[in-house]
Amino acid sequence: MITIHAMGDSLVTAYGEDENNFIGGWGDHLQSFFCEEKVKVNVYAQGGRSSRSFLNEGRFVDTGIFTVNEFPYNMGPVCNRIKPGDYVLMQFCHNDDNSKDKLTYIDRMTPLGEPDAEGRYPTVVPTEEMKVSTASFPEEYPQVLIDDGATQKEIEENRKKYEEILPAYGDTYYPYACGATYKGYLKFYIDKVRELGAIPVLITAPARQYFEGGKIVAVPGHHGNKDAFGDFPYVRAVRQLGVEENVAVADLFRRSCELLEMLGSEDAQSLHSIKDENGLTIGEARYDRPRRWIDEYDRCWREQLFSDVDNTHQNRFGSYLYAAALTDCLYEQIPELKAYVLAESKKVMSCPERIKGRVPEIEAMIKRIRVR
Repeated sequence: MITIHAMGDSLVTAYGEDENNFIGGWGDHLQSFFCEEKVKVNVYAQGGRSSRSFLNEGRFVDTGIFTVNEFPYNMGPVCNRIKPGDYVLMQFCHNDDNSKDKLTYIDRMTPLGEPDAEGRYPTVVPTEEMKVSTASFPEEYPQVLIDDGATQKEIEENRKKYEEILPAYGDTYYPYACGATYKGYLKFYIDKVRELGAIPVLITAPARQYFEGGKIVAVPGHHGNKDAFGDFPYVRAVRQLGVEENVAVADLFRRSCELLEMLGSEDAQSLHSIKDENGLTIGEARYDRPRRWIDEYDRCWREQLFSDVDNTHQNRFGSYLYAAALTDCLYEQIPELKAYVLAESKKVMSCPERIKGRVPEIEAMIKRIRVR
């Protein structure tokens, strides 16, 4: 039995049953594309995590912070589960991105570092010497927020929040300014996975729905925005690291852009979750907001019973398509998994009624799906 271990954030995590959730992550569906007698998918991802906070919280290496039942599906830290021959998928980016506001400087944001003359970002791996005491609050944080335009109320609220959060990391943690970089945290995971005899796989994060002229575009908060070397620096950094470390890269960002742009800005919204007037996700059972997929979702659209479309998180249909696209990437790049990939998913997924006419185009682009 081969185990595929999935690490990441809210776009990876499994939210639960299709019937009771509008929102979804590709971790909800990946198992349905593999022969379950040969391949087991474990999903450790948690919403709001970055490559740095996932490590600080003891979700990768066991630091004794959490009991097993505090992890998704009671699985415990990733390293405790990895065995030789397994595959470890890692998708981090959305919460690492520091190109918008700096409110998450303490726990989530992860620096890319300065690129060299050829646009390569530095790979500085976190070491024990870089850790600092959780009892000492980063002195620079208020000024970081002031420079970013935060109000005094926001500064006070966030300082109080993080003064409570930091001790939950244990005695020490890796702060934003410790010197380690985004590629460095990913390399930390790669090296540890290889030490355990398993195979690391990098995944570029799916695009957010920011359209201009029918194309997905870079804006602040969207995978690093842009710099002197081009758009979406965090995506480029993952691709660089894959080449440098000889690690397969499943380019879900590219595949998602192709799908979203094919559908166009209006129809592409039907792949994403929706929010109420308070900004809360509609149809998220684990927060006691269950809603029935697909009939209630369709009703929300017909009667406009929502305030906004979430441009980041997929719904059950969108996340199912991304799981299929990811499976296709794994099939193409990892020969050892080919024999265990199913010709069709075991799961049949309901498509939102407003884009049912686009199903033939979707099926032509995304393999192995079964849509009703």
